[in-house]
Amino acid sequence: RISAVAIVSSFVLIIGKLFIMIGTTLLAYMAMEQQLDGMVNYLWLPTLLICFISYFTAEMFNEVFGMAISTILQCFVADEEMFPVAERFAEGDLAAMIGKTNAAAKKGAVIHPEADAPDDGPELE
Repeated sequence: RISAVAIVSSFVLIIGKLFIMIGTTLLAYMAMEQQLDGMVNYLWLPTLLICFISYFTAEMFNEVFGMAISTILQCFVADEEMFPVAERFAEGDLAAMIGKTNAAAKKGAVIHPEADAPDDGPELE
C-alpha cells in the first residue's frame, strides 16, 4: 500500500526534475539568443552549463520534497499502527488517498488523485 504511493511519488519527482531542467534550459537559450545575438558565436556551451546547473538545482529541491513525502508517509503508517481509528491524527483526505491507492493496487489499476468519489473505484488512465 505504501509502496504504491512511494512509486508514484518517485515518478512525480523524476518528471519534476526533467521539467525544471528542460524549462530552465529552453528559457536561458531563448534569452541568450535574443540578448547576445551576434556577440557570441557559440551558444551551446553556455546552454549546456545552464542545463547541468539547473539539473543539480532541481535534484537538490526534489530531494527535499521527496524527504517530505517519505516523512509524511512514515508518520501516517506510525499513526495507523499506534492509534485506534477514533484517535488517529491523520487527516481524512490523506487516509482517503491512501485507501484509494490501496484499492487500485489490489486491482492493478492506476488512479487519479483528484477523483472525487472514492466509492466509484479506480479510474484507468
